Amino acid sequence: MARSPGMSQALARSPGLVVSTVLTCMVGALLPPMPGLVLLVGGLALTAVLCAGGLEQPAVRLLGNARGLSEAETAALAPAIALLSQKGLGPPTVKLYARDGEMGISAGAAGRRSIVVSAGLLKAAQLGHLPADQAAGVIAAAVGRIRLGQTRFDVAVEFWSIPRQLVRAVCLTIAQTVGLFPLTRFAWRIRFVVAAVAVAQSVFNGRVAGGVVVAVFIALTYLAPRWQRQWDARSQDDSDRFVADHEFGDALSRFLRRCPPEPRTLERIHFLTG
Repeated sequence: MARSPGMSQALARSPGLVVSTVLTCMVGALLPPMPGLVLLVGGLALTAVLCAGGLEQPAVRLLGNARGLSEAETAALAPAIALLSQKGLGPPTVKLYARDGEMGISAGAAGRRSIVVSAGLLKAAQLGHLPADQAAGVIAAAVGRIRLGQTRFDVAVEFWSIPRQLVRAVCLTIAQTVGLFPLTRFAWRIRFVVAAVAVAQSVFNGRVAGGVVVAVFIALTYLAPRWQRQWDARSQDDSDRFVADHEFGDALSRFLRRCPPEPRTLERIHFLTG
């Protein structure tokens, strides 16, 4: 049975949220009672505000490393924005931001009305390397994710996932610094062997609950990437359908023909061109 979009999104988001929740509780338990309570309650309150759509603009700027468009960038995107506005997909229903340092041509959605375009897209538009209709098609795909409700809670999820992201960044930095990154990757690939030994030892010593926790954790390390890939593909398909319904499918397909001919890209071109 096919999963509903809501179930697919929940499966993709839940592992990261669970890990961040556990890390937050662990840190809170190590703090004095009052600071720990403030950390937990304050984090939950801010997450609730973000879920309701509040503080979206500062959150997108801070968590998404985004900024407002300059006058020159706005002028370069004006033809594409005009095409989007003709279909009711442009400002003021959405707010455009820029992300420096991202050289690929892309546009992402965040929250309920925020579109973050890459520095590569802005540069291509300013130099005339990206036609207005293709730029509009790329942005329309991001607008579609907002209109379809795919990113409604993404800002809140990004905020609550900060502990997991920090731990991951620290672990990667340590592994690269001490020269153990290849060894770490090998150990990660054979983690099921280590997990099997740990589970067997826990059961043998009578700690069944500990063995179950280890088994569930290792299973999630295999399932979580699969769930994320499934959600990414499904959300992209729905977004492409939205683009085609709003008559930007041909423009987006012409842009995708300029990209590396990966299997997923070819599938999108085939869908967009009927």
